[in-house]
Amino acid sequence: MSIIKMKKVAVIGLDTVKEELISELMEAGVIQITDQGQRITEEETWKDLGVKDGDDNKVTSLDAEINRVSLALETLEKYSVEKSPLFKTRRAMKKAEFAKTLEGREKIYGDIDYILGLNDQIHKLRELVNKKNADLSAINPWVIYDLPLEIDETRYTNINLGVVPSTVDVGKLTERVSEGRQAVELREIDRDRDLIYLIVITMKDDQEEVMTILKQYGYTPTPFKDFVGTAAVNRERIIKEIEETETRCSQVEKEISTLYKLKYGIECVYDQMVIERDRERVKGRLLKTKRTFNLEGWVPEPAMEVVDKILDRSQCCFAYRDPQDGDEVPVLTQNNSVVYPFESITEMYSLPDYRGVDPTKYFAFFYAMFFGIMLSDAGYGIVIALACFIVLRKFALEGMTYKMIKMFFYCGLSTILWGALFGGWFGDFFQVAARVIFGKEITIPALWFNPIEDPTRLLIWSLVFGVIHIFLGMAIKAGMLIKEGKWLDAVFDVFSWYLVILGAAMWLGGSSISEALVKPGMFMAIAGAAILLLTGGRNKKGFGKVIGGFSSLYDITSYLSDILSYARLLALGLATGVIAQVVNLMGSLAGSGIVGTLVLLFAFVVGHTFNLAINALGAFVHSSRLQYIEFFGKFYEDGGEEFEPFRKNTKYVRLTNDTDGGKK
Repeated sequence: MSIIKMKKVAVIGLDTVKEELISELMEAGVIQITDQGQRITEEETWKDLGVKDGDDNKVTSLDAEINRVSLALETLEKYSVEKSPLFKTRRAMKKAEFAKTLEGREKIYGDIDYILGLNDQIHKLRELVNKKNADLSAINPWVIYDLPLEIDETRYTNINLGVVPSTVDVGKLTERVSEGRQAVELREIDRDRDLIYLIVITMKDDQEEVMTILKQYGYTPTPFKDFVGTAAVNRERIIKEIEETETRCSQVEKEISTLYKLKYGIECVYDQMVIERDRERVKGRLLKTKRTFNLEGWVPEPAMEVVDKILDRSQCCFAYRDPQDGDEVPVLTQNNSVVYPFESITEMYSLPDYRGVDPTKYFAFFYAMFFGIMLSDAGYGIVIALACFIVLRKFALEGMTYKMIKMFFYCGLSTILWGALFGGWFGDFFQVAARVIFGKEITIPALWFNPIEDPTRLLIWSLVFGVIHIFLGMAIKAGMLIKEGKWLDAVFDVFSWYLVILGAAMWLGGSSISEALVKPGMFMAIAGAAILLLTGGRNKKGFGKVIGGFSSLYDITSYLSDILSYARLLALGLATGVIAQVVNLMGSLAGSGIVGTLVLLFAFVVGHTFNLAINALGAFVHSSRLQYIEFFGKFYEDGGEEFEPFRKNTKYVRLTNDTDGGKK
């Protein structure tokens, strides 16, 4: 199976059973409930009959509570002293245990309030530290000023503290403010890259005139209204207050770290709130009258029996129908355990259209094969497969993460196979190690051939694999056309290209195998080209019918480009092998003995780790590209929307039945 057939279900029931029905549908998790809000404005029948169901205010309130609980969990994680796992997974929890945990919900709410209170304390303490640091920065330049900062005047004078830009000539400024005045004191206290810090003492009668002159030089007053005592005394006080505040902040952080064990109960409350919010939110997709409700949604055909039983128990009226033109049908795919992990590649591109074809089962084998050829080292394959195997065994992965790790496990196995065929085991490490450490010469022969010694052979096989890959995509396209009843289109648009490509290959390269292939190949290529020329413009009008065939035949350049793209199998495969051998060569330069052995092992760990990381990434990217461009381009219709069933979307807890032993 690939794309699962969907049915649209319409349900009408009494309002008295709505809550129970919604809970049962959520528990089953097999129906995507569609929003019917537009029907009120678009359909005359519903304008007078019903209104949109649901309570938006309740949803908003639950969202706010969820945000509070989330903040409490983030706070616990932030100050936790425990190490975070490599992969965060949901913990399995029986439904009865989950319900029992929620019986202490009120206490958990108290824990949440306490944690958030401590978090608020930390924020306030840090704001205070920031303010004190700002005060410290402001007062540092004035430390040598020995008058109390609260004194800004005497009986006859004003004392002004301020700054001017560092570009100001203080000598000229002093002369300017002193002109015609008997008593003006201007003293530079400190300066930095941007500012000069000044004390200006003036007679009260001269204050206004002196300030006017100073402002012409960019003078800005620096008031210390809330400070008592000298700058030096205040500086010491501020430093002490900062230390005390930071100590208090550390104490609060430590207290939060001791509360980490509370997170398990809080996670249950979070998930329960999300369940309640989703249940309330889905009501907004329903329509209601005074005593009834109307629900519509998409149900996968295999799940119809489950939905039927739920609706029958609720004594609802319901009916199914097939998707119609214009319906936005969600897409749900189903593949076997080997193909399933490769769905991640399809999902990263785009889901198939509901009426199209799921390509995953067709390209899964090729993806793993191309990855193995590009990485082409059995040692690297062992590392990848073993690492993925350990992760899969140790962590209860789900979703995209599970798919990716499982896919890389299969790609690792493929790499082991192709590495053995090409004779790559960490390059030629074992041969080099035997020579450096034991002084012996050994050989590990390739089971097929060594691409470094015979790159042309790998290039030819890469192009052959590419043609097979492209032909498969074309065959899928032909199958889609035949399914639609367009037999002639399949012959004219697909089969003709088989003749052209195969015929050209036999015509131009068949002599290397047998001269008997050349003439049949020529006739095949000519026949295919003739079909393209004569039928390429069949769907066009006027002069387009004549030139359409030439346009179709010109696509040979596109096919040639696609086939040549598979030369990247050679390029990346050689890159991996050559770099691996260079790493081993560099490691062997120190010669034999203990030092040589240590250098070789160091080069092995560092060099091969780098080579594996870079080329595994390259194999992943380019294997994906060959699917997305060369393969999908032949038939794929994307744009599907993922099937999103109404179910319990928990973030921290994976709920299990009380009898399933924790299995999903």
